[in-house]
Amino acid sequence: MDFKKLILMIWIASVRSGRRLIGYEFRRESPIGQKQCLKLCSVHTDCLSINFSKNQLLCELNSQSETATVKVMENTSETDDFIYISRNSFSQETISLAGACGNTPCPLGQSCISSTTGGHSCTVSRCFGEPQPVRYGYSASLPGNLHNGGFFSPESYVGEKRNYTCANGTVPVGGNQVTCLANGQWEKPQFICQVCTETSDPKGEQYWGTVNVTVTGKTCQRWETTTPHSHSFLTLEENFCRNPDQTSRPWCYTVDPSVRWELCEIPVCT
Repeated sequence: MDFKKLILMIWIASVRSGRRLIGYEFRRESPIGQKQCLKLCSVHTDCLSINFSKNQLLCELNSQSETATVKVMENTSETDDFIYISRNSFSQETISLAGACGNTPCPLGQSCISSTTGGHSCTVSRCFGEPQPVRYGYSASLPGNLHNGGFFSPESYVGEKRNYTCANGTVPVGGNQVTCLANGQWEKPQFICQVCTETSDPKGEQYWGTVNVTVTGKTCQRWETTTPHSHSFLTLEENFCRNPDQTSRPWCYTVDPSVRWELCEIPVCT
């Protein structure tokens, strides 16, 4: 057996099991062997440690390593099958698995690719930070519970999608995901969190969202105006659909002189 391979096998076998760093994973690969997991970490500049499960053949790349304040969990149901290895402890034999990339770090957020000629290139591998804020369809009467939405899924690798959870009282319209693009930037959210009607308010009398078109696509007339249709609900907001007279659901006057009013399509809360 090659001496370097023997040294590597002895070093791997000496790593204590039952340890796992939780909360800093930015990429998972499965099935994959332990040496391949070490190599994968070596070519990602922002991989500072790995968790590896022998039984699951699961590799987790971490953007953090163990420090005085960042602790590795030990001997719990979440760590039983894992080993933790810090990048700083990688042997030279481990680093050599990455070929030309072993000692050639790329900028953060990029991974290294070895060429057949012995060279290397760097390519964007993940997105940093949070995506741009999601637009909410609410009127000026903003309730206090509209501050608990967010991108709660951890995905950040190029091509992966991160899910957005809308705040209470709103539902996503037009999707609920953004993609990590090849340039390392998050896709701009194309969807909106629109205010919905609660089951306790089936007629939408308390609806405060910003839908301002009818079920047939007609634009709503502003409430403070009486053209083209005269009415007495002059104090309602802008041209948002509302239900001030206990109709079956929110509605509005239209800007079409031939159509006085129509119902609006308001999403129902789920």
